[in-house]
Amino acid sequence: MMDSMRKAAKGWVAKLLIGLLAVSFGVWGIADVFRFGSSGGLATVGSQKVTAEEYDKAFRDRLQDIARQTGQGITPEQARAFGIDKGVLTFLIQGAALDDEAAKLKLGVSDQFLATYMMANPAFLDSAGKFDAGRFKQALAQNGYSESTFFAEERKRMLRGALTGTAAAGAAPGGGLIEAQYRYENEQRDARYFTVTTADSEVAAPTADEIKKEYDADPAAYTAPEYRSIAIMKAEPADIAARITLTGQDLADGYAKHKAEYFSPEKRTVLQITFPSLAEAEAAKAKLAAGADFLALARERGFTEADATFAGKTKADFIDPAIADAAFALQEGTVSDPIKGTLSTALLKVVKIEPEHQATLDEVKPQLSERVKMDQAMEQIQSTYEAVEDARAAQTKFEDIAAKAGIPFILITGTDARGNDKAGKPIDIPHAAEVLQASFSSDVGVENDAIPLDNGYVWYEVREVVPAALKPFDQVKDQARAAVIAAKVKAASEDKARKLVERARSGASLDGLAKEANAQVQTAQGLKRGEAGAGFGPAAVRALFSVPDSGFAYAVEPDGKGARVMQSAPVLLPPFDPNSPDAKSIAERLKPEMADAMLTAYLNALQSQVGVSINEALWQQVAGQQTN
Repeated sequence: MMDSMRKAAKGWVAKLLIGLLAVSFGVWGIADVFRFGSSGGLATVGSQKVTAEEYDKAFRDRLQDIARQTGQGITPEQARAFGIDKGVLTFLIQGAALDDEAAKLKLGVSDQFLATYMMANPAFLDSAGKFDAGRFKQALAQNGYSESTFFAEERKRMLRGALTGTAAAGAAPGGGLIEAQYRYENEQRDARYFTVTTADSEVAAPTADEIKKEYDADPAAYTAPEYRSIAIMKAEPADIAARITLTGQDLADGYAKHKAEYFSPEKRTVLQITFPSLAEAEAAKAKLAAGADFLALARERGFTEADATFAGKTKADFIDPAIADAAFALQEGTVSDPIKGTLSTALLKVVKIEPEHQATLDEVKPQLSERVKMDQAMEQIQSTYEAVEDARAAQTKFEDIAAKAGIPFILITGTDARGNDKAGKPIDIPHAAEVLQASFSSDVGVENDAIPLDNGYVWYEVREVVPAALKPFDQVKDQARAAVIAAKVKAASEDKARKLVERARSGASLDGLAKEANAQVQTAQGLKRGEAGAGFGPAAVRALFSVPDSGFAYAVEPDGKGARVMQSAPVLLPPFDPNSPDAKSIAERLKPEMADAMLTAYLNALQSQVGVSINEALWQQVAGQQTN
């Protein structure tokens, strides 16, 4: 729920943390702006402090974000190796710089504005669209916020957003940039090509030394991933509903509450012919009175049967009130007099009437029972959560907590970060994405917060961690042998293609070279940069666009068993129209990039202006860099 609460914050957050590894500005990109020294916190930014506790929480949150985005957990050590720790600190320093600037400018957000903003947030509205204080407090509890802490964070977020929004506002690409991008994206090429292949039998059999060298050179390919055993409990409405027994009074109350939803209004199937004038409608009515068929008359006037038939419609389905009133006043099988509607005059014939029906309790008992159970289960979710949390605080085992609370307990023995077992087969894990990313960011013995769901909770604990380990050579020898053969086949195919391209560039025809290779020349049309198609993968498209008109290029096939020899046909450069939908779309896509550039420049200048000091000793400690 906190995600929905903070949708407005995502814009500037995304701009400050672009990609997993991007640290394009800030502390580590323009180091001359900053100095290392001692301070009361991890970093001093003007009048603001960044504490070690703030960094630790932000770093852990970032690891969870990465795991959620990629579906694979990342350890703190791996994150530091990638420089993500520095990116997190940069992010915090940039936020502190914005806070300092907001303070200097005496910007503020009133309590009344915050309260009004929160009460209008869809995340906190009930089914009637009114603010639900209970839902608000539940969201805060789930995410470890007090009201005062949450409002302080929201006030800070709004002020930061005001500054960054102003800095990035008004960014618009010029016409020259739009045209260049337009031509780059829309340039088309045709290609004539053929493919040369290499069979496994054409390359030398791998030697023992080559196989061992392959194994030693690419340990990642022969390493079993980390596996974890995870204990899981979950409480969702369906879990709780399964153990609810309803009384007769429960059903009666549920029927009274939802009775209107089991009412079916009267429906009619009506034939209709419209006329431009009352006189024509009266003449048609006379024909019908003389025995003419209604649909035959409709066809004479150019209407199909489908045009003239309105099947199973309620009175509310008819837009014109005059037509609706007349249609629902007729007896079945009768034809109306001409009806003067809002837009035209019509004749109607009712051919079927389905009376209104209020379903009885007995008629709807099966589906009503499930609905009432779910209603009661929704009401019990929070009490179940509190009972589970009390039991966890008393150090009760998951198995015993689940049994007492009547909720599912699942023990996953040995899953990798993608949710596969040791045989590589998918494991059925409830809410797998959330549970896996959280579990692979935790450890054995850690008491984790429950994962909030839309209408429930999942609890998890890591029971065992089996570290990633290099498989013994004898176990993967065949795999390494196949890899050596594949590499030789790929190299041979690439070599064949390269030599053929060299000959083509020296004057040999593509058709003659294809004949020598016992291959057939094919044609692909309308290829664009960045668009795979017509049997052309990304590598082949890139190679084709890397040469001039009528030039020759080659690219290895995706399976590595062959290579494509290509000739670029005449280049088509479409004329640029600044008013075309494509040009306008490009302009809109370039705006965020320019806004990001402006925001980056603003943040760099702001940090330089306010001054930043980092406590190097504390940074080495919190970043796990301190050595003994």
